[in-house]
Amino acid sequence: MRRSAWLSALALLLTSLVLGVSAAAASGATPAGPSGASGTAGPAAPSSSPPAGVQCTPAQSHGPNRTDVRASPSQGCLYPTGYKNMSPSIQVSRTGVLFIARATGGVLRSIDGGRHWSAVNVPKIANGDDHTSGVHGYVHIDPRTDRVYYLTSLAARSCGGKSGSVISWSDNLGLTWSGRTVGCDTYDWGKLVTGPAPKGNAYPSAIYFMGVGLHLVGGQRFVYRSLNAGVTWQRMDRIASATTEAGVGATAPDGTIYFDYPEFTGFDPSRLQNTTYPYVPENKCREMIAVSEDYGVTWRQQPIPGSLACGELYGQQRVAVDRAGTVYAVWVDDTDTQLYLSYSRDRARTWSTPVNVMAPGTTFSLIHGDIVADAAGHVVIAGLQTTVPTRPTSPAGFPGLYAGPAHAIITESLNADSAQPRFTTADLDTPAASSNGSITLSNGQYGDEANAYLAFSRNGVGWAVFSRKTAGSNDQGVLTAARLFPTR
Repeated sequence: MRRSAWLSALALLLTSLVLGVSAAAASGATPAGPSGASGTAGPAAPSSSPPAGVQCTPAQSHGPNRTDVRASPSQGCLYPTGYKNMSPSIQVSRTGVLFIARATGGVLRSIDGGRHWSAVNVPKIANGDDHTSGVHGYVHIDPRTDRVYYLTSLAARSCGGKSGSVISWSDNLGLTWSGRTVGCDTYDWGKLVTGPAPKGNAYPSAIYFMGVGLHLVGGQRFVYRSLNAGVTWQRMDRIASATTEAGVGATAPDGTIYFDYPEFTGFDPSRLQNTTYPYVPENKCREMIAVSEDYGVTWRQQPIPGSLACGELYGQQRVAVDRAGTVYAVWVDDTDTQLYLSYSRDRARTWSTPVNVMAPGTTFSLIHGDIVADAAGHVVIAGLQTTVPTRPTSPAGFPGLYAGPAHAIITESLNADSAQPRFTTADLDTPAASSNGSITLSNGQYGDEANAYLAFSRNGVGWAVFSRKTAGSNDQGVLTAARLFPTR
C-alpha cells in the first residue's frame, strides 16, 4: 500500500474511534471498538441529569386526557444546532452519534450528545447525481449494521431532474459515502426503512425505499427493495397503498413492515377506481395502517376503528413498533383536533381504545404528531400543540393545515401498552426553555411539513428534532434536538 493511501486509511480509522468514544462518553452509551462490537454486554444507563448550559423546562406526569396531573422530576431539554433548515429527521448510532437530516445537501452530526453540531456534506454518487437539489432530505440508521442512510427526493438528474430519489449511505458514521439512484417513477416524499432480511440472506438487512408514484403528490406508494446492501434494487410488483401521502414507516423484530396514511381522496380521485385495494366507503378519512408480512411482497390495509384523520395530509412518523412487536399509532382526529394513541398486539388487525395524549395546558394539536418505540411499552411522542382557546381552522381544500402559535411538546411513556398508561410531558416552549421567550411557531405561521421526528438511542433515550421559529410552511427554522431527563 502506498504511504498516502496508508495514511488515509489510518486517519479514517482514528476518526471513527474518536467519533464513537466521544459520543459514547457524552450520551452514556458503551464505546464501540473498531469492529463496531460493544465493549460490554450492553449499553450504559442513560444520564439522569442534563449537562451544564442546556436549556430545560420542568416536565409533568399525567394520565390520558390530561388527567391526574402531577409534578415530575423529569425535564425537557433543547439542543439548538446553530443551523437553519427545514423538514428535519433525527437518528442515533450505536455509540450515541446524533444525525439530523437537512432538506438538501447532507446531514448535521453531533459527537457530544447534542451540545455541538457540524455539517456533513454528502458527495455526489458514482453516476453524478447529488443531493444539492431535491426535497425532504431524510436520515435513517439501520440498527443491525449501524449504516447511516441519507436520501433526497424529486430531482435526480439521471431520472430527468423531476423525479427519483438519490440514496447515499455511510458505514463509518459519515466519513465516506456510497449510493444509488432509486425510483425514477417516484416523486415526492421518498422514505427509507430497514428490517431483518429473509432467512438465509447474506446481508443481514432488507432495505426498503418507498415513494409517491403516478402523481407529484398523492397517488400510489411504490416499494423498492434491496437485499444486497443497496447494490441493486427491485421494484416490488404490488404497490403498498393507493391513497395520499403516507408516513415514514417502521419494521418489527420479525420483519413485518408498517406505515400509516389517511384514507383521503381529495388529491387523487382515481383512488376510487383502484382495484389493488378497492375503496371501502366506511374507511373514508380513517387512519389506515399498511402492513407487509412477507418483506414487502404483499400488503394489507387496516383501519383504526373510530379514527377520522383526513386532516393528516403531511406524511409524518405516526406508527411505531416496540421490541415485543406491539404496534402503536398516533393521529390528530378531525372531530376535535386532539392527538390520540392506540396500540395493536396482533399486527394491526385489532386496536385498543384510543387515549388522548395531549399535553397538560394545551388545547389543540397541529397535524405534527409523531411516535417512536423501543422496549415493550416504551414510547416517545412529539408534536406541535397550541394553547389558544378557539379551535384552529384550515384553508379551503387543506383540512388539518393549522397555523400557529404552537409549542414544541415531547411526551414519554414506559407503559403505553397498558389499560392505564402514564405519561411524562414537557412543553419545551416556556420562557425557561427559550433564551428570547419566543416559541416554536409564532402566531399565524405554518410549520414545516416535517417536524417533531423521533429516534431512540441504543440505551433507551428518545430524541426529537424540531424546525423552530419558521416564518412559513417553506421557511427554514432553527433545527433543534430535544430529549427528556431522566428517561426512567
